[in-house]
Amino acid sequence: MGAHPHEWASMAAVLPPRKKTLRAVPRWLGLAAAFGLMALGLAGWQAIATAKLPPYAAGLQVLLLGGLCLSLGGLWQAWRQKLAASERYQQGVQQILGEAIEAMPAGFELWDKRDRLVICNQRLREQYPSLADQLLPGAKLEDLLRQSLQSGAIQAAIGNETSWLEQRLARRGHQEQPVVEEYGGRWTHIHERRTPSGFTVGIRLDVTELIQTQQALAEAKAQAQHDRQLLERAIDAMPAGIEIYDEHDRLVMVNQRLANWQPHLYRAGAYGQTFESLQRSAQQADQLPQEALGREDEWLTQRLALRAQNGDRQDLTLLSQMPGGLWLKTSQTRTPEGFVLMVHQDVSDLIHKEQALKASQAQLQAIIGTAGVAILTIDGGGRILSCNLAVERLFGYARAEMLGHNVSMLMPEKERQGHDEYLRRFAHGQGGRLMGQPRELQARHRNGLILTVQLSVSEVPEQAEKLFVGVISDLTDRKQFEQELQRVNEQLLRLSTTDALTELANRRLLMQRLEEEWRRGLRSNQPLSLLLIDVDYFKLYNDHYGHQAGDTCLLTVAHVLRNAANRPGDLVARYGGEEFVILLAQTDEQGMQAVAARFRELLAAANIEHKGSPLRPSVTASIGMCSCPPTPGTFSSQWLALADRALYQAKAQGRDRAVSALDLMHDQEES
Repeated sequence: MGAHPHEWASMAAVLPPRKKTLRAVPRWLGLAAAFGLMALGLAGWQAIATAKLPPYAAGLQVLLLGGLCLSLGGLWQAWRQKLAASERYQQGVQQILGEAIEAMPAGFELWDKRDRLVICNQRLREQYPSLADQLLPGAKLEDLLRQSLQSGAIQAAIGNETSWLEQRLARRGHQEQPVVEEYGGRWTHIHERRTPSGFTVGIRLDVTELIQTQQALAEAKAQAQHDRQLLERAIDAMPAGIEIYDEHDRLVMVNQRLANWQPHLYRAGAYGQTFESLQRSAQQADQLPQEALGREDEWLTQRLALRAQNGDRQDLTLLSQMPGGLWLKTSQTRTPEGFVLMVHQDVSDLIHKEQALKASQAQLQAIIGTAGVAILTIDGGGRILSCNLAVERLFGYARAEMLGHNVSMLMPEKERQGHDEYLRRFAHGQGGRLMGQPRELQARHRNGLILTVQLSVSEVPEQAEKLFVGVISDLTDRKQFEQELQRVNEQLLRLSTTDALTELANRRLLMQRLEEEWRRGLRSNQPLSLLLIDVDYFKLYNDHYGHQAGDTCLLTVAHVLRNAANRPGDLVARYGGEEFVILLAQTDEQGMQAVAARFRELLAAANIEHKGSPLRPSVTASIGMCSCPPTPGTFSSQWLALADRALYQAKAQGRDRAVSALDLMHDQEES
């Protein structure tokens, strides 16, 4: 599509008036020639009329006048042809100029001094489709801008349209640098220039794809930066120290963990330094690994040589102990680009465990060597590989006599063939009955004596070849050991449930038995009785006689309690200090009262001297009692609470008496 016809007329109107001037010249020349011919004609006519000339002279004069007219007519015709050619040339130039403007890949616009549109190309109309019908010669820029603002096509102006319009018109023709404007979702690069004659020429290039590309690049850059930050944080969070060197062996990255391990080395200025310079800095700071002590230069030379050998991309693994005791396992890998990745793992725990394992193995060897039980190892063929001194003592053979021989030499004749068959079946996966299970069997001493021993055999796992460990012990020693162990266990049990002073049940056993009897009574609806006994004025006793005598007093009271509650199911316990508890299973109120009375009689008969007592010169006791069948919704601890309330009442009534919780409840009901 070409330019609008009115646009060319408008454009012609603003060009210099050259064509009109050229057209006026031939008209004026023609008019002058006409007047000259007329004057000459009149003069010639007059002369002919008055003069007496020969007839040929008059004809010649007429001929000359006619020639003049012909010459002037030819001049006129030539001038008209020249004007027509000039006009055709200008039309051609104008057409070429119009085609060039239309062929431009950008929108073109020309505005007059009053910012009225003179001409624009079709590309400009395509860039502004909503204004295409208004982009005609004479259209005002301000009107077009206002229409765009009203439609909301200019994204940057939404919300401040008036201010934006004022600024846009103010910088019209005065802005040296081009601007980028968004219109209708498309981005346009606008370049405007004011001509010397006051006209404004504008070029508008659609740069949407460029802007989108720039935005995509910016987003990609931001994403790359974000990914790098994530990578750096991930590397920092790794449980290993990481450092990366470029192809020139200069440090380009180190994570926080390694910087924490070696802060003297990986400070702020470490980036860009070579591996060698960093190692020399460590040498100056006395921070080289422990194996470099005393031979720092030699170690550094060897280390750099190893790093150079790593240029063929072969992985390199090193183990070093740092000055602070940290053990680092370093894996060095060179990438195809020539970068060097070094991963440092803290293996201090593994090293310490390995050292502890070696020490443990040494201790184990020492223990095995001095163990009281016989320990030997055999291979899959039954050959003895090792044995301790206990084996020599048990069987009477020297170690050298047993090593390399079949273990069946330690068995009676009738057992040897069966043992060899067992090993054969085990090798084929058909055995295993003896593995890990202690077994009593017959063994043979060197002197022919038949021994009864216990054998435990275990297979050593994760070995390339079959390997077994046998532990052999004399049953006599084992029986003694079991009896001693049982005695110790019984003693431990007694200590954990018995009061150390009185050897009565302690509070722990009391609470356990109370819970058991309460549950049993809940199931059987049998009564359960509990007596809480407190020695009266025992503090005064200690103050008067001393704590050692007080302990003797408590022992006597404990003896009296045992005699008072002497049924197999009765439990007498020390509750704490001078307080004791008697737990009577399947005992009603009457039986409980009988036990309390018997205890008071026996205590009075014991006649334990107590000169500090305000009651009498012998030891007395106050008793709180509780007896009833357990019921659903109650708890065993309530029996103690009820007995404690009864004990409190016994003390309140003057001590040296027994008070039942049942009596308290009756008294409360009567009151």
